[in-house]
Amino acid sequence: MAPSLDTSREPALFQGQSVSPGVAYGPLFLTLEGLEELETRRLADDEVDAELARVDSVARAARVSLVHQRKALGEHFTEEQRRIFDTHLTMLEDPTIEADLRSRIVEDRLSFESALKDMLEVYERLFDVVESSNLRNKLADMRDIALRMLRFSRPASKRPQKDDRKGGILLVRELSLSDLTEALDQGVVGIIAEEGSPESHGAILTRAAGIPAVIGLGQDHQGLDEGCHVLVDGDSGEVHLAPDPEIVQAAEGRTPEGGFDVLSPAALLDGTRVSLEAFIASPSEAKQVTAMGIRDIGLYRTELPVMQRQGRPREDSLTVLYGQVLAAADDVCFRLPDLTSAAEIGALYPAHEPNPALGMRGIRLLLQQKEMLSTQLRAILRAHAGKQCSVVVPFVVDRDEIQRLRSSMEEAREELRLEGVDVPSAPRLGVVIETPAAALLGREWLQAADFAWIGLDVMAEGLLMADRRNAHDEVFQRLRVPHPVLLRAVRKLVTIANSFGKPIGVYGESLVQPGLAALLVGLGVRRFAVRPSILREAHDHLKRMDPDTCERVAEQACRTTTAKELRDCLPPSWLS
Repeated sequence: MAPSLDTSREPALFQGQSVSPGVAYGPLFLTLEGLEELETRRLADDEVDAELARVDSVARAARVSLVHQRKALGEHFTEEQRRIFDTHLTMLEDPTIEADLRSRIVEDRLSFESALKDMLEVYERLFDVVESSNLRNKLADMRDIALRMLRFSRPASKRPQKDDRKGGILLVRELSLSDLTEALDQGVVGIIAEEGSPESHGAILTRAAGIPAVIGLGQDHQGLDEGCHVLVDGDSGEVHLAPDPEIVQAAEGRTPEGGFDVLSPAALLDGTRVSLEAFIASPSEAKQVTAMGIRDIGLYRTELPVMQRQGRPREDSLTVLYGQVLAAADDVCFRLPDLTSAAEIGALYPAHEPNPALGMRGIRLLLQQKEMLSTQLRAILRAHAGKQCSVVVPFVVDRDEIQRLRSSMEEAREELRLEGVDVPSAPRLGVVIETPAAALLGREWLQAADFAWIGLDVMAEGLLMADRRNAHDEVFQRLRVPHPVLLRAVRKLVTIANSFGKPIGVYGESLVQPGLAALLVGLGVRRFAVRPSILREAHDHLKRMDPDTCERVAEQACRTTTAKELRDCLPPSWLS
């Protein structure tokens, strides 16, 4: 059924940060309550005893609700993820926190709500001076507990009813466990948060629950009012206010008529062919994109089954899963799991890492976790069965990593041969060039591999030393626009790949940056992997690109030295 058109508001687009993939559309509901809006209320002497009794009753009600939600919603999460509920229960039962609240009520004559607000403000000031993701997540948990208690301090008649928000989108201050459980309880299909961290417990469980979510929208979201219709794109981090039905259905991969338009082969304005491929993570997405006419899966992400099985996916299940993907497409490239300790998989990461993005991830983790690597390779080889197939290795730094991977592939083939499984040929083996080291050693990598993909997002973070999850605008904005250092790196790699006759392509969320795709075409890139939700847009965008203009502008852009200089040299039409 086509989505209804919200004619009461002007369409608008808000940009946040993707934290849980998927697309959701529906009416907006606001849960923007916070302790900071509460006015401080002082108690009379004869009110103190009653207020102390409220501490007990509110904490008990909050604990009961949490235990109930852990039991009722447990099917959405693994045992390790369910332990996050236990962490919150422990905090609710913490005698230090209870004593802190009671002392503020008795000594400062603060009401329960005021004491809660005052206590949290003290912790926020203490944690604010410590740059630690663990402590920031701890503070987020404390805010979550405080808001849960605040909600239970109110009469039941003033709390939202469970069925009020079914099929809706929730706008919250910070993506928390309380917000997620409320969303699951009430049938909410998408979440938007003004702030938050992708590594918070709320974000981790939201991804596990499969609810599309966008964080980091900020408080400047005029027009996002109760009841308006919004589209949450958890893949791109975008929120559309009052979108046209065509935008909603395009995001869901459908045409306005409800069927699939088959895309013609991708080409530039002069007819030059371009390989437009899909970047997906499930068999259903494979069927979706092939029905659109995109027959090649440029990158298939393999992390999800690993996360769902807490680092120990079953080989038989993976073989069936990968077989479904191969059956749907003409050619599939499996990207081996690129996990970090932020995924909180205890079997793979028994110890805390201070900087997960630069820790045990990609090929480093795979070579350490030999059983996981063997399971992945055996499943791919068993599902292979003569289909066009390749494997790409993430986060490479040293050339010997590809050699060790080839050896592991041959070992897996030999094991299967001895077991009576026919694997006539090994898949092609490629590398993801995304680290500065891989970019600098591009010639050596492209000699050793059969092909390469350039991971634009991670490469930009490494080259610009900027974290896209950073809340500081000065840091985040560096990754929102093209930078000449990234263009120069891509130009070098494309030139080397062409000299060796090796296929090379690009992928990444940053492809949607104004002008970047055209600049890449100008640098000679002719292979792109994009998410299903923007395949049509990318197809239309490519056919309007004149390669001569792209080449001329790209050459000029590579001679600039700052992002501003680069932007100034782009044609105005590229910036719209």
